[in-house]
Amino acid sequence: FSPSSGSVGTLVTISGTDLGTPTAFTIGGTTAIVISNTGTSLVGMVMPGATTGTISLTTAGGTVAGGSNFTITAAQAPNTQQGNKLVGTGNTGAAYQGYSVAVSADGNTAIVGGNGDNTFQGAAWIYTRTGSTWSQQGGKLVGTGNTGAARQGQSVALSADGNTAIVGGYQDDTNVGAVWVYTRTGSTWSQQGNKLVGTGNTGAAWQGQSVSLSADGNLAIVGGSQDNNYQGAAWVYTRSAGIWSQQGNKLVGTGNSSAAYQGHSVSLSADGNTAIVGGYQDNFSQGAAWVYTRSGNTWSQQGNKLVGTGNNGTALQGASVALSADGNTAVVGGNSDNSNLGAVWVYTRTGSTWSQQGNKLVGTGNTGIANQGYSVSLSADGNTAIWGANFDNANQGAAWVFTRTGSTWSQKGNKIVGVGNTGVAVQGSSISLSADGKTALVGGFSDNFSQGAVWAYTFVLPTNADLSSLTTTAGTLSPAFSSGTLAYTAAVPNATTSITLTPTRAEGTATITVNTVAVASGDASASLPLVVGANTITS
Repeated sequence: FSPSSGSVGTLVTISGTDLGTPTAFTIGGTTAIVISNTGTSLVGMVMPGATTGTISLTTAGGTVAGGSNFTITAAQAPNTQQGNKLVGTGNTGAAYQGYSVAVSADGNTAIVGGNGDNTFQGAAWIYTRTGSTWSQQGGKLVGTGNTGAARQGQSVALSADGNTAIVGGYQDDTNVGAVWVYTRTGSTWSQQGNKLVGTGNTGAAWQGQSVSLSADGNLAIVGGSQDNNYQGAAWVYTRSAGIWSQQGNKLVGTGNSSAAYQGHSVSLSADGNTAIVGGYQDNFSQGAAWVYTRSGNTWSQQGNKLVGTGNNGTALQGASVALSADGNTAVVGGNSDNSNLGAVWVYTRTGSTWSQQGNKLVGTGNTGIANQGYSVSLSADGNTAIWGANFDNANQGAAWVFTRTGSTWSQKGNKIVGVGNTGVAVQGSSISLSADGKTALVGGFSDNFSQGAVWAYTFVLPTNADLSSLTTTAGTLSPAFSSGTLAYTAAVPNATTSITLTPTRAEGTATITVNTVAVASGDASASLPLVVGANTITS
């Protein structure tokens, strides 16, 4: 199998013969998801809960385990822009590229929607990454069979392997809306079947305003927030042998107050058995989100609608939503909270019960009205969240990264702002984080007079990685320890002839040295001799 290590969300390829249809498949003691299987090459996703351990696969021919362990590594959040902004070729007029964006599980394939292309017919662009270089793959994608200006690219989503894409066009057929599915063979993209239009809509539903795919690309959810006089709804589709079919009736959550605009945002768990649907206008723009679970072919609402506490004014909760791979962590954006400063709420599921985790999250360092939570995305393990704020700094826009340790969320570094923008870009209008949490794409559809662009970010190990703690056997650090502080002083008693330092890293892969000697994270250094006067110790 390859690779031999990775974080939750990593795609693992298993090669062999007669792999058939697995009846059981685990990586690191946790059930994994099959993304694709040719019989001789199976691709699976590492799921939350996996620990370093064996890979086991059971088929009709028996059970086989890998000869060595798969090593689980810590996820590393993106912190550095990768290359120049991405602008697709072949656009016609102001394309609004970056209105929507999605990235594959490994971060090596991206799709970018531009719903303004060609007088709002709309289009989507595919990019692939080799090493650290992004390149456009083929021409722009424009689905056939549209009726009128469909605004294709309003929403986009990718399967985990990046080989299936779905593109929403919410204004197709006088605002009924539709979605188009594409598949990749080699480097060639082709439309799969006709456009999809869900049945049971009431009036102009705006189907395709939001979309999401399961990890294997065989299940899709499509939001239509205008259905039934703005109550809104969502439609689910499944694929079998290349044929897409609607699964059940449209989903409409109960307990809504006034026109909720359900379906403004949607997200699926990796296995496609949990869905979350945002209705940002519920209860006169306070907003809410609804969770659904699937048993067989039947979808049911799980619990009451989710409404986060601590909102300030009309928050528009549900403007954006995202789920972890196992569906047990959800993030909900409310970009209008606190007079458009914006905020994000996190929920976790235990059994079938959902609870808010901590207070609402608001990133620091904003400039003016930021609109935080306009877009959100989660890593597969649910421990890294990224959200966009397209109003920050007079509509230049920005993004914030937060990580979770235990049940506590903390901002990771400063806000992210891509370089190379032309004019007001509204960066953060769309956002997507790879399943392994290492790669992020941030869209800014207003860049360069609405041509639009996307910025890619990845994790680069800092030369000065943060510590989570630093203690000394003598004296007191001044200033008090802080992970971002790079220099300290400590006054020690005259009789002290040596000290030791105990540093603990915050970055999972960082190495530590004290006076050029390697020290394990959390261990005490060797004794450091002192002389009368000032002493300098480097770490």
